[in-house]
Amino acid sequence: MRAFAGMIDTMVRRGPRPGSLEAYGVALACVLAATLLRLLINIVSPDAVPFATFFPALLIATLAGGPAAGVLATVLGAVVSWWLFIEPRFAWMLASKDQFVSVLLYLFAGGLIVWTANQYRVVIARIDEEEKYRRIVVDELSHRVKNKLATIYAILRHELRDQPDIWDSVSGRLQALATTDDLLSRGENGGVSLQQILTMEIAPFGDGRVVIDGPDVDLFGKLPTVVALVFHELATNAAKYGALSRSGGQIHASLRQVDDTIEIVWRERAGPAVAKPLRRSFGSNLIERSLDSFGGSAELDFQPDGVVCRIVLPAAQASPRSTAPAVG
Repeated sequence: MRAFAGMIDTMVRRGPRPGSLEAYGVALACVLAATLLRLLINIVSPDAVPFATFFPALLIATLAGGPAAGVLATVLGAVVSWWLFIEPRFAWMLASKDQFVSVLLYLFAGGLIVWTANQYRVVIARIDEEEKYRRIVVDELSHRVKNKLATIYAILRHELRDQPDIWDSVSGRLQALATTDDLLSRGENGGVSLQQILTMEIAPFGDGRVVIDGPDVDLFGKLPTVVALVFHELATNAAKYGALSRSGGQIHASLRQVDDTIEIVWRERAGPAVAKPLRRSFGSNLIERSLDSFGGSAELDFQPDGVVCRIVLPAAQASPRSTAPAVG
């Protein structure tokens, strides 16, 4: 069914320009194909409905070539059927009232098919136009957001020049937001890849520092921004105190779907011994509380051989895009 829908979409969007010679050529080809098929049927069942094979031809001709091509196919289908498949054949005669009514019904049905198919073309054209407009607006908004974020970045950098610790923390979060906003603006198939977010957050610490097991996951809505902040906090803490503070340290992230949730386990390996902090920091609170409003959760576990963070995301806003495991 999807393949058929895709074929129709291709015909409408990539077919010849309505009213062109190519469009009329499509109509002629459709009528020819319908005629040949009806001749084959005639060998088995000479008394079959004369117009049966022409209805799909009208639909395809209209979808691919526009309303004028559909009208041409309708008229040609009536002429060919009358000449070849209505008794007496090879004569412009209608021997009975039933035959006359059949021709009228065919023309009525053909006209209805052409009108309906053309309305579909009109709707698709409007959708394409709206999509182009939306794309322009989104690109413009993305450009403005980047400019404002750059301005905020410059202001904070100037104001916090005498407080490097605070600046390092704030600038990192701003970078995480900017990275995810860029991913959102370039997001494919309506979602943002979780592996992309992970890779981009770990990239500053060197290649091969993160290993991802399980299917890639698409994140939707506002969730990618929050997840990027969570991973940024985890990566920052790992760089200061954990696995990323040593050259051989790694982050292992495993992903799996459980019922209606996506589970992610962040596990630090080959890092220094870890102890649970005496007090909770802003970063820890951000990690464990930021996903609450999305119906998700994050839990930190300070194990001696490395920090483990278990993240649960709702499948309604996060879904696997493939089943093949990926290693980064």
